[in-house]
Amino acid sequence: MKQKALISTSHVRDDALANYALNIVDNMTTNPNFTDPKPALSVVKGLITLYSAALLQSIDGSKADTANKNASRVNLANSISTLANYVNLTSVNDLVKLESSGFNISKVSTPIGILDAPILQISFGNNPGEINYTIISDSRATDHIILFSPIPAPINEAEWRSKVVSSLKGILTNLEHKTEYVFKATATSSEANKRNIYNFSASVEQYVS
Repeated sequence: MKQKALISTSHVRDDALANYALNIVDNMTTNPNFTDPKPALSVVKGLITLYSAALLQSIDGSKADTANKNASRVNLANSISTLANYVNLTSVNDLVKLESSGFNISKVSTPIGILDAPILQISFGNNPGEINYTIISDSRATDHIILFSPIPAPINEAEWRSKVVSSLKGILTNLEHKTEYVFKATATSSEANKRNIYNFSASVEQYVS
């Protein structure tokens, strides 16, 4: 994914927005990379002044003052978004030009590959036919797959039962009573799913009451 000037200002706090916008105006003023800003920098600067005054008034002000501050923020945020679109179109993915604008720049996303095997912990459930599980895993995992089977388990793991779980802790139910089971788990990612390659945890054996 190519980097761009951030269009949204939702990541900027109220008390930091004016300074953020001023930094953009200062960086783009007489900047040869951006010769025809839209909106004009003078317009943005005027909205900064209005927002700063409204923010100050809202600190110990009335509900109406807060509403005015919020409206002023929307006006300033919209102008910054329009300016960000101009910067992105003008820069044509040139990172040097983008950074010269003063805008916060989007980060390069790193593809998540095939993740290391998680650690699977199994314990008795509260009811017959139940098992508690805990998975210690890479935080980048999208989900986890738990495979389980009564012992002796089939050699072909495709014949084991499986459950996709989104929580790192939970309960497996509807297991056979008074039966020894084997369990293993793996972390999923878009790359692992696409290639159908997974690193499974060590097998854990547990008696199911």
